[in-house]
Amino acid sequence: MNLSAQTQAPTHIAQGLHDAVIDLATLYATKHVIVYFYPKDFTPGCTQEALDFKAAYPHIQQLGGEVIGVSRDTLATHQKFAAKHELPYELIADESTELCQKFGVWQEKKMFNRIYMGIVRYTFLIKKGGLIEQSWAKVRVKNHVQEVCASLETLT
Repeated sequence: MNLSAQTQAPTHIAQGLHDAVIDLATLYATKHVIVYFYPKDFTPGCTQEALDFKAAYPHIQQLGGEVIGVSRDTLATHQKFAAKHELPYELIADESTELCQKFGVWQEKKMFNRIYMGIVRYTFLIKKGGLIEQSWAKVRVKNHVQEVCASLETLT
């Protein structure tokens, strides 16, 4: 499944880092939401992406946006990752891959002649009301957050 612009974003309810329940449908109703999927906490590319979103977070909030990061890591691992890097936004632990599958980012991957299923790095900008404004597939981390912020700026 490929989610494209102007399609309704999937909804999901998950446990957040700080004993909060994250209800994506509720967030979509009031804010523009950036949902980014990444393979694994504490890896170089994923850490850099998290830090880039952290740096841009005040600007994103000024534009009426919210950031949610998603990987298969456990909630405990997310808590350590968020604490170490002082991440100001929520992370969702999608151990079952349910949310990844809804967004179509749980895909076949290849590395060292081995084929396996995993999260492909994707970002979705969902505008207030729940329609996907833009998506970025197979994200390259360098300058990515700036691209997302530029797209978010066009919504305000």
